[in-house]
Amino acid sequence: MRSLRWYCSALVFVCATSFVAPLGAQAFRASTQAQADSFVTTLLVNRPAGTLVGDVMIAAIAVRPSGATITAPAGWTLIRRTNQGATNSLAQATYRRVVAAGEPASYTWTLPNTHTGAAGGIIAFYGVNTTTPVDVENGQINASGLNVTAPSVTTTRAYDMIVTSHAISSSTTFTPPGGMTETVDIRSEAGGALGITLEMNYVVQPAAGASGA
Repeated sequence: MRSLRWYCSALVFVCATSFVAPLGAQAFRASTQAQADSFVTTLLVNRPAGTLVGDVMIAAIAVRPSGATITAPAGWTLIRRTNQGATNSLAQATYRRVVAAGEPASYTWTLPNTHTGAAGGIIAFYGVNTTTPVDVENGQINASGLNVTAPSVTTTRAYDMIVTSHAISSSTTFTPPGGMTETVDIRSEAGGALGITLEMNYVVQPAAGASGA
């Protein structure tokens, strides 16, 4: 079994994250997504369909502004939080959890009543090393613009799974990175400058080495 590789990047007006996990027979299981309008103090994200004991779930939560407190449900381990504190600030936090017996049907993140939009997603994988599911992770803040770049990570084994998440402080949609499969693309408002949008993607990297940005 291998671990996931994760890296994160954020952009002025935008945030992005990704990770990598070593892969054996590791593969995508399912994903789910949810949004919360401004000032709603909970973000409930359903457990991906068909998850089994021993699957590894990766969650990404994006919220405005950058100083907003994000309280995760019990049992979720923080991988990275990225705060973009400039104009239209936002934060993105990523977490991991190994599926156990008796898992709930959904998970609730708690938010402050001052936030102006939140979005979340969970991706489940099987065949992941449950002891050290995240092999390496990275993240960054990008310059203002419409491209949300995550930095390169260096995989250590063949067929590692690379996962990315990206967020922007506007209700819109994403075009995923070339070659990656998009599984989450969710916005918190109907559209426009308010709210926040979150995207998550994955790809298997056949040979060990740098993933590239």
